[in-house]
Amino acid sequence: MNAVAAFAKTPLPDWPQGWYAFSHSRNLARGQIRAVTLAGQEIVVFRTAAGALGALDAHCPHMGAHLAHGRVHGEHLVCALHCWRIAVDGSIEQRAPRARAWPVREQGGLILIEFGAGRPVPIAGDAQFVWTDTAPLDLAVPWHAVMTNAFDMPHLATVHGRELVAPAQVSMEAGRQCSLQYVSRVSGRGLSDRLMKWISGDRIHVRMVCHGTTLTIETDLGFTRTAACVGMLPTPQGTRLYPVFGVRRGRFQRVRLALARWLFTAFLRRDLYVIEGMRLRTDVDDPALQTLFDFLRTLRPARA
Repeated sequence: MNAVAAFAKTPLPDWPQGWYAFSHSRNLARGQIRAVTLAGQEIVVFRTAAGALGALDAHCPHMGAHLAHGRVHGEHLVCALHCWRIAVDGSIEQRAPRARAWPVREQGGLILIEFGAGRPVPIAGDAQFVWTDTAPLDLAVPWHAVMTNAFDMPHLATVHGRELVAPAQVSMEAGRQCSLQYVSRVSGRGLSDRLMKWISGDRIHVRMVCHGTTLTIETDLGFTRTAACVGMLPTPQGTRLYPVFGVRRGRFQRVRLALARWLFTAFLRRDLYVIEGMRLRTDVDDPALQTLFDFLRTLRPARA
């Protein structure tokens, strides 16, 4: 077997290095602590009184007590067992040991934790965007299948009532990102289809970027731009999705934000019904999907 054929048979990584969404920002208030397990690593995430985020190994470096049982006091997480005070950077007040701290960021209404150094934070839109979200969605399907569905151009017609105006353009940067750009028109006749056709003038410009387990989407509808980010967290049952949606600040932004949320959610729910329980095959004859699969195979597995 030559090197190309061997690479094509490499399994897609279950836990690739990169940024993982584990919560919407609004679900972690100041003074709260949340526990999460990523790639077998137990982590606690907390928000200080000033609003700063910290992500630490879940067990205190003193005697191993679980820090989820602690409390937030000011700018520290206080261990419940011996009251060691741990800052967001892992330093411990008046103690030499340090807790292991993980990179954690907020972006577009999502809380993201990084496994593997040096990856850019997934960004959709820009600083002028405002964001909203919908409740997390649980699927009995691996995250690879969800990501593959986003890059599957033929299903735009069969599931979503969209037709490509020109061939889609796909590219990848090994180990960093895979992007897909296309322009479509509306062929569906549902309420959301008719509204999208009217809003967009029947030309929808889309750019999607796979960053690993996070997908960013930017849409140009002519008179307005919208954005979305979908974090995909692997779970024992499949995948938990954390979607957020954004529009540029300006006139009627609340109406535009509500409309973007409704249109994105309607689009997303059509997919979720179809791919539930899917057993993904990677031997399909589709150049865009093969580019995505090649990119996913360049991602190194996350290590605790």
